[in-house]
Amino acid sequence: MGFVASLDMGSEKMVMALGETSGGECRLVGIESVASQGIHRGMVVDRLRVKSCVQRLLDKFKQEHEMHIDALNIALAGEWVQQVEEREVSKFSRVRRIEESDLLELEKKCRGNVNLDMEEIVDVVPFGYWLDGEAESEPIGCEARRLEIDFHVYVARKRTLEGLRQALNESGIEKINFYSAVTAAQKALVVRGRKGARDFALIDLGAESVKIHVFRDGMIAYDEVLPLGCNTVERDINTAFSIESMASAKKLKHEYGMALQAECKSRKIMIPDTKYCIDLQDMVHVEQCRLEELLEGAIWQILKSGYYKELEDGILLTGGGSRVQGIDTLLNRLSKHPISMASVMTVKSAKETPLKAPENLTVLGLLRCERKETKKRGWFDSFFKE
Repeated sequence: MGFVASLDMGSEKMVMALGETSGGECRLVGIESVASQGIHRGMVVDRLRVKSCVQRLLDKFKQEHEMHIDALNIALAGEWVQQVEEREVSKFSRVRRIEESDLLELEKKCRGNVNLDMEEIVDVVPFGYWLDGEAESEPIGCEARRLEIDFHVYVARKRTLEGLRQALNESGIEKINFYSAVTAAQKALVVRGRKGARDFALIDLGAESVKIHVFRDGMIAYDEVLPLGCNTVERDINTAFSIESMASAKKLKHEYGMALQAECKSRKIMIPDTKYCIDLQDMVHVEQCRLEELLEGAIWQILKSGYYKELEDGILLTGGGSRVQGIDTLLNRLSKHPISMASVMTVKSAKETPLKAPENLTVLGLLRCERKETKKRGWFDSFFKE
């Protein structure tokens, strides 16, 4: 039995979670969040403000859960990271059973073969296994003479990561494990074996970006980030109705926002902190136009992946934008795919609400992330008892 903690640094909200692991299962102990400061497009722009946010989260855990957190799993995405594709090969002298250590050995080889100068490897994610030239989604236990693995390698600038490490070290965090956002999503949604969704696309509607992940047989097949997010909606509202305060436009979006103009009634709504009114249908028209643009961009990326017609489990939605009323109906009309809201499948909780909250998907998936060390046993190991 042990504990694992994680941190998701969003542009609007910073979320920290603590889980208890036992027998391959993970139970949520606690989850806390604060409004983000010092983060822009997922990157640290003000280290002191980020440190203050993290400290408030740590204080909450210490006070409410009586737990001291000194190690964190953190997901990085967007402008933080760049992707490199690598293929590694293992040839055996004879046909033999593939073990987990073989996969770990090729991952280690991949990490050593990537040419780095000013960058550091954040994560290495397999997106294709090949046994004697044939594709295989779950190679462990299969027999082959040749094993090939295609990897997505995620790298980030060393200077950027050092700045983040320093900010967290100053808050008492001694150990930091970085992962890609796609690994966190996979760990949150994909259940080992054949249960649950296996062939699906995940669209994460964030404030400053839209992340698109396509999964085939439970493995990542395509990963892309669009640099526009749902905060463009409030900017459009601000411009369309000449609202002086962006904060007022944001309040309108959160209180009255809808994705479909046809499903809202015409009525006057008051602009916050003013004496002026606008028509709700007019505001929703502005919002729908922007959301259609964001969703069509995501759909184009799924088409680009080559798996658009093979999404047997449809499209899952997550991120703050997935809370907009009617967004699932709008996406269904645009994509013709069944749409559902993403819910964490691999973490247990006494309450179901935290598992369904879109802002929690990444941080809960991170609780399932771990790095395993390569451990091969030779023929001579049988002479020694552990």
